[in-house]
Amino acid sequence: MAHGRLVFVMPARTTEAFEAFFNHRVRLRWDTLLSVNYVEGGGTHPYVGAISTNRGRGWKTGLTMRTRFLSYDPPHQASAALVEPTGPFVLWAASMRFKDRENGGSDLIYTYSIKLRPRWVGVLFDWLAGSLFAWETRRRFKAMANYLRERNIRG
Repeated sequence: MAHGRLVFVMPARTTEAFEAFFNHRVRLRWDTLLSVNYVEGGGTHPYVGAISTNRGRGWKTGLTMRTRFLSYDPPHQASAALVEPTGPFVLWAASMRFKDRENGGSDLIYTYSIKLRPRWVGVLFDWLAGSLFAWETRRRFKAMANYLRERNIRG
């Protein structure tokens, strides 16, 4: 299993950063990881127990995951996990915590776990899946920071 913890500085307060990520209509404006993202049953925001469908963008287009929200506490934290094994993943789970900074920005703390299937593939390649996911996650949150920065400039 691959685990990771990444910390990003966002150029916006936790309320704005949380909204940019969890408002599913807004998110697709900047998200480099996903081409499709919606809450099953409708609505723009998840809630505890909500299931979201997430399809990859670019080389990840063939990967689609359904995730269930385990916690959702705006604008502080949220977590989700894979509903059932899908594609190469037997497990995927992530949590996000947001903390305001004194300078008007915020810290986004992203923690994740990934495990591939079948078991022998995971033994050989979980480390690679974790490295690729960390790379994509850095790229994704850089795009989110740029979106928030541009929004603040435009007012």
